[in-house]
Amino acid sequence: MDIDFSIIKLIIWDLDDTFWIGTLSEGEVQPIQQNIELVKHLTDCGVVNAVCSKNDKPTAEAKLHEYGILDFFVFNSIDWTPKGQRISKLIKDMGLRPVNCLFIDDNIVNLNEAKYYEPTLMVAEPDILAQITEYFGKQTPSDTIHKRLNSYKVLQTKVEAKERISDNMAFLYDSNTRVVLHDDCMNVVDRLHELVLRTNQLNFTKNRCSKDELLALINDSTCSCGYVTVSDKYGDYGIVGFYCVRDHQCLHFLFSCRTIGQGVEQYVYATLGYPQLTVVGEVINSVDNSPAPAWINQSHHAGKDSASVKNAKSAKIIIKGACDLNLMASYLLSDNIITEFTYISVTRGNYVEHHNHSINYLTLPFLSEEERRIWLDDCIFNDEEMFSTAMYDTDASIIFLSTMIEPNLGIYRHKKTGKCLAWGEYLYPLTDSKNWQSYINHELFDADNHFTEDWLKKFSEEFEFEGHLSPEDIIHNIDTLRTKVGSNTRLCYLLGSEMPYEKNAQNNYHDRHLVYKAINTLLREYAKTHDNVLLIDFNDYIRGQEDFTNNINHFHRRIYFEAATQANRYIAEITGQRLKQKSKLNMLIGSCIDRIGETGFYQSRVWHILRRPFMPIRSIIHKIH
Repeated sequence: MDIDFSIIKLIIWDLDDTFWIGTLSEGEVQPIQQNIELVKHLTDCGVVNAVCSKNDKPTAEAKLHEYGILDFFVFNSIDWTPKGQRISKLIKDMGLRPVNCLFIDDNIVNLNEAKYYEPTLMVAEPDILAQITEYFGKQTPSDTIHKRLNSYKVLQTKVEAKERISDNMAFLYDSNTRVVLHDDCMNVVDRLHELVLRTNQLNFTKNRCSKDELLALINDSTCSCGYVTVSDKYGDYGIVGFYCVRDHQCLHFLFSCRTIGQGVEQYVYATLGYPQLTVVGEVINSVDNSPAPAWINQSHHAGKDSASVKNAKSAKIIIKGACDLNLMASYLLSDNIITEFTYISVTRGNYVEHHNHSINYLTLPFLSEEERRIWLDDCIFNDEEMFSTAMYDTDASIIFLSTMIEPNLGIYRHKKTGKCLAWGEYLYPLTDSKNWQSYINHELFDADNHFTEDWLKKFSEEFEFEGHLSPEDIIHNIDTLRTKVGSNTRLCYLLGSEMPYEKNAQNNYHDRHLVYKAINTLLREYAKTHDNVLLIDFNDYIRGQEDFTNNINHFHRRIYFEAATQANRYIAEITGQRLKQKSKLNMLIGSCIDRIGETGFYQSRVWHILRRPFMPIRSIIHKIH
C-alpha cells in the first residue's frame, strides 16, 4: 500500500527480523544500527515509536536497554498473544487515529491481522525502512527535547494506573485534573497553529487556517481566543486545546488527543457558556449542555476523607415518576437515591401514579391544611402520602422526572379555590356523564378506585374539566419548578419517543409520538439556555419497533439501561459521587423484577403489590455492597 509519511504520528515496530536481526527466543540477535539511529531521529522529529512483538517482555526490554534505545519507546506491547487486537488497543490507549499510525512487521500474517482490526492503519514490511530514513532524513528536527515522547510517557503511566482501578469515576477524581484557560495566545501562536493544522480526533470545527489568518483572529477584538493547558497527578500535558468564539459561536474548538477521556473538552465548553458549535466531520467525543465535569479543578483533592467526598455522599438524588423512571432506576449506581414512584395507597388501596404529574407536584405540597382536607375528602383517588416530596429539599442535587406522563392526564380545576389537580386519561373526563357507567364498571382506567354515580356527580359539581397540558404548558411548569427547587438543584427530564408505536390500539396514545416531538422540540431549546435543566432523550436509544413492548411508553431493558448510563454520568458529574458496581445478586434480583415489568404486567395493581417486598431487599443488598 502507499504510505503517506507526512501524516505519521506513531510507528509500531516488530522486533525479531525487523528491528534487529534474528529471533530473540531462539538465541542471540544482532542490532541494526540504522534502525536505532532512525528511532532517535524520528523522536527528534516528533514521531513517537512503540513496540508490538511476540516475545517475553523482560527479555526483550532488557535487549532494547542494552542497545540504549528502550527509553525511546512507549506503550510497548510484548507478549505471545496475537498482535491485531493488541495494536488496536495500543492505538486507542494513546488516543491516536489508526490512519496516522504505521505498523512494520516482517510477517505478512501479522500485518493482515492488524489491518483486519484497524482497516485504516498503514502497514508495511521492513523494506519500507529505507524510504522512511530517506524521507525523515530531509526533515528538520522540531522536538529535540522530546516533549512529545515525554508527554506520551506521562500518558502511559496514567493508562497503567487506570487499568489498576476498576472504577473509572474513582480514577478520574483521584487523578486531580487541573484545567486552565489562557488568553495570551500571541506568546504561543506557533503551538496553536500546529494544533489547528494537525488535530483531528477532537477538532470539532475542522477550520484549518494559515498562521497569518490565525494571527488575525487572535488580534480581532470581536473574537475571544484562548488556549487550554492540562495537568494532573501524573504530569503536565502542556497546551492541549484552542478555541476562538465570536458572537457566541465557535470558529475554532479543538483539543489534542492526549487528554481524551478526561472530560476536558466538556469542561471548556461549559466554562465558555455553551456557545453555538457546528461540528464538522467526526469527533471521538461530543460536548453538550451538561455541567462541567466535577472531577476537574476540584477545590479539594478527592481523597478518602476530603470535604468533597463527604458532600458527594450526602448529595440527594431524587427520582420521581412512573414505570419509565422506575425501570431506569434499576441500573443506577448511587447509594443516595430517594425514590417517589407509583405506589399502592396503604389507606385506600388504590393505585397512585398521578402525584408524578407537574400539576400535582407544583400544587399539592403547598396546599394549606384546609385545602389538603378538600383534596382528600372530595378526591377518593388521592391519599396522604402524595402531599410529601423531597423535591424541594434545599440539598437536593438532581431530580429525575419524565415528560411522558404530562400530556396524558386530565386537568381538573376546583371551582371555589381555583386550584388544579391532574388525574386519569384526559380522553375520558370524570365530569362527563357519558363516561360514568364505564368508570363504575371498571371498563376505563380507574387506578383501582371504586367510583359511584353519587361520587362522580358530586365531583362534577365541585371540579371543572380543563383538558390536558399543551407542550407550552409543560415548559411553563418546568420553568415554574425551577423557581421552587434549591438554587443548586438540577432537573433532568426523560424525553418520549418520536417514533410511533405501530401496534398501538389505545385511543389515548393515538399520534402520541407527534405530541412528544412537539414537547421535545421546545424542551431541547429551553435546556440550551437553562444550565440547570438536563435531558435524557430516549430517541437516542430507540432503533425500531423491536424496542417497544406494549405501548409507546414501554421499552425493552436495553433502552432503560442506556438511559441509566447517561443518568449515572450526570450523577457523577454533578455530585462527585464515585459510583459503585452492583453486586451480582442485586443485579439478578433487579433483572428478574424488571423482566416481568417489560411484559406490561407492571401496569396492573398485582405487579406493584408483588414488586414492593423486593424493593427493600434490593436496597439492602445494594447498601451492603
